[in-house]
Amino acid sequence: MATLSPVDTAFFLLETEQRPMNIGALVVLAPPRGARRYADRLVAAMLKCPIGPPFSYRLRKAPITGLLSLEPDAKMAAAQQVFRHHLPRGCDIPGLFERICDIHVEPLDRARPLWQVHVFEGLADGRVALYFKTHHGLIDGIGFIKIVLGTVSKSPRARTPQAIWRGLPGAAAVGPHPADGTSAARGIVGFALEARRTANDMLRLMWHQGLRDLGIGHGLSAPFVTTPNVLKTEPSPHRVMAHCSLPLPRVRSIARTQGAKINDVMLAILDAAMNRYLAERGTPPDKPLVADIPVALEDHGGTGNRITILQVPMGKPGARPVERLRDVVRETREMKDELRAISGNTLMLYSIVQHSIASAIEAFKLGRLPMLANTVISNPAGLTERVYFNGAEVELALPVSVVAHHQVLNITITTYVDKLHVTFIALREAIPDLPRLADYTVAALGELAHDVSRHARPYRAR
Repeated sequence: MATLSPVDTAFFLLETEQRPMNIGALVVLAPPRGARRYADRLVAAMLKCPIGPPFSYRLRKAPITGLLSLEPDAKMAAAQQVFRHHLPRGCDIPGLFERICDIHVEPLDRARPLWQVHVFEGLADGRVALYFKTHHGLIDGIGFIKIVLGTVSKSPRARTPQAIWRGLPGAAAVGPHPADGTSAARGIVGFALEARRTANDMLRLMWHQGLRDLGIGHGLSAPFVTTPNVLKTEPSPHRVMAHCSLPLPRVRSIARTQGAKINDVMLAILDAAMNRYLAERGTPPDKPLVADIPVALEDHGGTGNRITILQVPMGKPGARPVERLRDVVRETREMKDELRAISGNTLMLYSIVQHSIASAIEAFKLGRLPMLANTVISNPAGLTERVYFNGAEVELALPVSVVAHHQVLNITITTYVDKLHVTFIALREAIPDLPRLADYTVAALGELAHDVSRHARPYRAR
């Protein structure tokens, strides 16, 4: 048995009916040529696979302390977690998104395995969609990507059956293990030293924020006070999804000429798209939009969550595309400086406190209070080569993420071969026309490329 880490526990404790903490992976497969009843063959192949950590664990609550923990379940049966669906004739990807949203927001039964697999038939040309859903308290985006990478092959002729529920075979159990004797004493001393370091680092982090606010230093942007109050609505269990793809070589070229990272370029593009969308709605922001950026810490294990989520202001309202990118580069460098200076445990605690406050603001209906961030934007990497899953070509692989408390929009960027895939998920009441934001993202790349060609001077670091 293993006690959950504070971040893992927070995902369970902060979960509500309106804010289910489910994450998922949607994969669209093109069956091998001539294959008949491929969905049946796919399910049969997957059911040959064992269940591995963290999916082989069940959630338990300690009878005395009430702390949540995970314990292995050797009797868990994969067949009971697989569900089949037949889409109506003519259903396309947007139609599939609607079905995924309905399933994605259904809370997982904590008395059962914390994952499900949904297999969809009925897409054009015999394509099959596979949606794997699990609880964010079990694993984060980086761990999920590692698992997916372990189940795909570069060849359609690979014979070993694969299933995402194989997890990370051989991975250590999530969270700390109890110790005794000498090791327990060492653990207490180590805990005390780490607690002291965490307290000192937290003071340093807030000191840096104070100096930045006074205009005489550098640090992270202060939470809540710098976020414009746009993109707000009451919490809801209703979701809508959208998707677009951008050519990776074009984005990489812009990053290279401007002394930026690919992530910086994507933040600038998404920022421009959001500003355009808000302006059309008559609610243009009066200061830079703020993105919640999940960052995997260097000592990330494999299962569980070893991340922090930090706030990054983006471009100034009305800025030219290149100016917007340079604003983003300055802010991400501030974030990276703090990541190097502050311990991982401090950064996790900082993130938990911030998002707990955001959750409390929402729970007590204090909507007039400032927002922590306007959206979550993450980039957990992806696949650089074309791959196959149980003999079928992977045509599309998209993450399905959480919409955080006191926010309405989550944007996740993944790589597949030579394209950057951008997946949007939002509260339907807030952004019912979400595909428009995806269209504006594609347009924003063209506008940035044009502006770069007119103002080719690269950005110089401070």
